[in-house]
Amino acid sequence: MLRLRSTLLILVGVCVNCLDAFGESRSYEDRLTFRVYSPSVQQQLNNKTALLELRTQINKLHDAEFLKELALSNDNFGEQGSGLFADINNVSDTCREHWNRTITGLLRSEFWAFKMLDASGKIGAGILEGHTKWMGSYDECFRIDRTLPGMPPSNSGFSTQFCGMRTKVTLGYIPLEIDFAACVPKACSPKDLTILYNDLLKRLPTQNPVRVYGTFCKEDQEIDSRAVVAIVILGIFAALMFVSTVYDLLIIQRQRHTAERTKSEILSEHTASVGEKSPLLISHEKKLAPKQDSVAERLLLAFSVYSNGKKILQVNQSAGTLTALNGIRFLSISWVVLGHTFAFITPVLSNSYVVLPDLIARWTFQAVANALVSVDSFFALSGLLLAYLTLKEMKKGQGKFRINWFMFYFHRFWRLTPVYMLLMMISICLSRYFGDGPLWPDQGMEVNYCKDTWWKNLLYINNLFNEQSCFGVSWYLANDMQFFLLSPLMLIPLYFYFPGGIVICIVWLLGSAITPGVVSNVLDLPPSTVGGGGTAQGRADYFSYYYIRPYCRMGPYIVGIIVGSFLYKTDCKVKINKYLNLLLWLVFATLAVVVLYGLRDPISFPEDALSRDVSALYNATHKIVWGACVCWVIFACATGNGGFINTLLSWSPFVPLARLSYCIFLSHFMIISTYFDSQKSLLYMDDLNAIYVFLATLVLSVMVAFVASLSFEAPMMGLEKVIFKRDRRN
Repeated sequence: MLRLRSTLLILVGVCVNCLDAFGESRSYEDRLTFRVYSPSVQQQLNNKTALLELRTQINKLHDAEFLKELALSNDNFGEQGSGLFADINNVSDTCREHWNRTITGLLRSEFWAFKMLDASGKIGAGILEGHTKWMGSYDECFRIDRTLPGMPPSNSGFSTQFCGMRTKVTLGYIPLEIDFAACVPKACSPKDLTILYNDLLKRLPTQNPVRVYGTFCKEDQEIDSRAVVAIVILGIFAALMFVSTVYDLLIIQRQRHTAERTKSEILSEHTASVGEKSPLLISHEKKLAPKQDSVAERLLLAFSVYSNGKKILQVNQSAGTLTALNGIRFLSISWVVLGHTFAFITPVLSNSYVVLPDLIARWTFQAVANALVSVDSFFALSGLLLAYLTLKEMKKGQGKFRINWFMFYFHRFWRLTPVYMLLMMISICLSRYFGDGPLWPDQGMEVNYCKDTWWKNLLYINNLFNEQSCFGVSWYLANDMQFFLLSPLMLIPLYFYFPGGIVICIVWLLGSAITPGVVSNVLDLPPSTVGGGGTAQGRADYFSYYYIRPYCRMGPYIVGIIVGSFLYKTDCKVKINKYLNLLLWLVFATLAVVVLYGLRDPISFPEDALSRDVSALYNATHKIVWGACVCWVIFACATGNGGFINTLLSWSPFVPLARLSYCIFLSHFMIISTYFDSQKSLLYMDDLNAIYVFLATLVLSVMVAFVASLSFEAPMMGLEKVIFKRDRRN
């Protein structure tokens, strides 16, 4: 309800226009997009003066003693009493009665009236460091009539509501819409409150009075039809999980335990009767044929929490598994969570003007500021694993097409879609009930409940449109699915004629480098979402026209396919001279450092910003280079040239964590948004608080992902295995 629409953020002489008003749903694109301009020194001084003057007026508006003096002054005292009463205002009768009762209570020094003013927003210290959201005390506003121990009785006689008053102030040449909180009678409509507050503001002794241009109030969240449908669906899943788990534990596991015990007893009897040195041969009559579960039983057991939990948490892996992928997957998803944590925390900081310039200036922070390449790690992993496993499957297959291409596509769709759609349903239908507070968006986390965009997510085409997408992180899934659809155009040539397949992949790779370079040059895009070059319009276009587009993101995926095909061709048996191996590690490590830390000066110092051509070159190549660095790590570890790095990345606890990486990716956005949007006061950012917020977010994301995997992902994969008789794959 109360969100500063355009908070001023100074990044080393650069002013960032922050996002959306309090209480409005913010899209994923808006959270990651910064619009910047460079104010002059005089403009910055004028900005500070305007904010300080605004602070004076708002604080007087909610100062009890000042309002009492104002109410009793000769200039505001008419025939019918104080001019602060609503008798002459065009408001509803009930609103007028409750407003007048509030003014009367204030004049009589009644405790509840002071509590209403105390709960309203006032501008405190740190305004010049970014403390520009004046949210008041949200909970106190709804506890006006609660009498506290040792305090005077509090009884207003009416209900209160928490509202935001929107006013305007011009900073430099940017008009900002600034909101401040107010605890007011619930009987007053937003229109009534706009009239009353403007009447009150014009009575303040100031040469530059402010004016309220709009009022919006927090409404009670009622369970709607969307929520009912979502709750019913989730209830069905919960019931299936309960029944399946009970049946598994009481019937299936007991039968298996009995069978194992019987088998052990038979072996013991046989050994005792024929002697320990005799071969352990059991007569045909005593052999125990394993009981085969029926199809109905296996369908039901697909939802068993016990069995699925064991599968998720097991650390054993089959021979031929690329074990280093587990560590890379979990570390990469942790990096994604880290980047999103910092990206989404900005609007709720009380010291954003100071802390962000300090962070951007650090070399170490470039790993966060440039965390966008963490997604390219997943593209490279996806392409590499796809090529490696598919080519091995084609080798085992028979017939002209080698594998069932329908199942090739269906398995991918079934692997991604059910848990994706179910978590998106939760975000659309239930997220509005996750929290409460002045920052909490009335519609929840999705803009307009995704009424017009959800079907694009289902078809995996949501990254092809410029409009605000549904379930923001899903742009990655759309790209990954589109790359998967095109992958046979490279995989089939690689299998039947490897040199020709490599040539085709290189052509694709050249196209994936030239296209983003051209797009970047034409639109004058920056090299990063936080700047470093480009025009203001280019920075606004970065996300929609470059960041999420498949033709700008396919490079690392193709690199992964090429490296995966080499692993298949060599059967992961490549002997590299130790000096050459060390040189390759040094080269790829240097390239990774250049990609990750090379933008520090262009981002931190506007005078060092990259030119249009250099930005285009960076946008054309850096994702491909990063993908190559990630693929080298996998290739070296898989072929026995990884040393201690392979040991670290193959650590067994990474195995279950890597299995949860997909659900972590889908759910962490909701966890971050829930925490930040439910804040009832601003956060002070320093290194220690940032570490705590990130680690807490990561741990909660893993926990929620485990529940999501148990509830949705694992059962869907189990159903596919039963229906299509697919063998379980890692």
